[in-house]
Amino acid sequence: MEDESLKVSIVCHGNIARSQVLQHYLAEHAGRRSMDIDLYSCGTAPLDAYPNADLLLDEVRDELRKRGLNRPVLRNVLDDESLQHLLGSDLILVADSNRRKEVLARLGKKGRSKKIVLFYEFIGEGPKDFTDTYNPKSRAQDPERFSNCFDELERIAQAAIECIQTTGSQPPRIFPTE
Repeated sequence: MEDESLKVSIVCHGNIARSQVLQHYLAEHAGRRSMDIDLYSCGTAPLDAYPNADLLLDEVRDELRKRGLNRPVLRNVLDDESLQHLLGSDLILVADSNRRKEVLARLGKKGRSKKIVLFYEFIGEGPKDFTDTYNPKSRAQDPERFSNCFDELERIAQAAIECIQTTGSQPPRIFPTE
């Protein structure tokens, strides 16, 4: 029998904060509603783009644990394996318009048939970017953005799960893509 679960991939730049946190919250809220969603996250940046990725991931793990989310945090980059996940996805949620462009470029012609939607776009709040929590100048998380992102990504996850429950993988309104 064919797997009936909705396949959702989440993409940000480093797969350290935004996509990781949204993946955890989507899993949590889908689980509360007994929804079967197959989640995967990755980042478009190469592994060496974040030389202190282990420290950054530890900070994310710690904050997720404080919030009662204890699933594994695994960093994936947009390699061939991740591309196969994206191609097999029913929906690809991207943190910002630059990630959408990168994903479309990497998927090529096959990407044109995929639903590649910004986080906010999917929940009906328009085509706006979710700002990265990483500050490249200090090579660390921006404390204010990092702190705020968990609450905001939980809100987005709750709205996304409601949307998925009522419309499947279709956003409330499709906004024009670039």
